[in-house]
Amino acid sequence: MAYNRSNKRDRGPRKNEYIKVPKVRVVNSDGENLGVMNTDEALEKAKEKNLDLVEIGPKAQPPVCKIMDYSKYLYRQKKKQRKNRAKSKQKDMKEFKFSPVIEIADINTRVRRATEYLEKGHPVRITMYRKGRQSQEQAEEVFTDILTNFDEYSTIEPEPKKEGRNMYVTYYKKNG
Repeated sequence: MAYNRSNKRDRGPRKNEYIKVPKVRVVNSDGENLGVMNTDEALEKAKEKNLDLVEIGPKAQPPVCKIMDYSKYLYRQKKKQRKNRAKSKQKDMKEFKFSPVIEIADINTRVRRATEYLEKGHPVRITMYRKGRQSQEQAEEVFTDILTNFDEYSTIEPEPKKEGRNMYVTYYKKNG
């Protein structure tokens, strides 16, 4: 049975004594290129400034190393990841289902809840579903009455989409 190395944990870039190559291209903390030098010599320069020698370009020939504060670098990377994660937070799609034989009070309640959700900036899908012998015409009539409550919101679909026995429209809050 072969040993699987793919489970190896990513420890980040190599730093200080873990850089095993004989020569490296060194960049100082200001971004200025110091040229190619022995790894031991580069480590001495980093220690003089109380900083770390971090390998930032391991695939280059010779590898590129930067003199920097490694803990500060990790902090900034994590901060950047958190910021990106917060930006990419997806809005939840809320679906409201209606039947052709729904009562007026139930329609009003669901429409009110849907508009509250839209005001928060979340997309809302309004779905009309039919069961058994409920007619298509009756469902379309009730559905158009329901959709008149959402005139002030924008939709992607120009008219309701039909999938089997269901019809639906997705609404979004208008920008502006």
